[in-house]
Amino acid sequence: PHQQHVTHAAITENKHLSAVLAHIKEQQDKAAAPPEVKPESARNGYKKTGRRPPGRPSRLDAYYARKRAEREARVASQGCDN
Repeated sequence: PHQQHVTHAAITENKHLSAVLAHIKEQQDKAAAPPEVKPESARNGYKKTGRRPPGRPSRLDAYYARKRAEREARVASQGCDN
């Protein structure tokens, strides 16, 4: 295909750009790190325990608990009859 022509001015411009970018990088590295910002809970001394509350029981849990109670009641009533 056709060849690209790069001018001497473009090469010089890129060399200056890299020097400017290197200078900016040095300035950013010298800048002090931003202070660590803690949430309010951490400032109050809150520490995570890693445990989570059980939350709301599911409908299936309620169903199984009701069936278990009915079964135990049935077994208890049969035990009293004998």
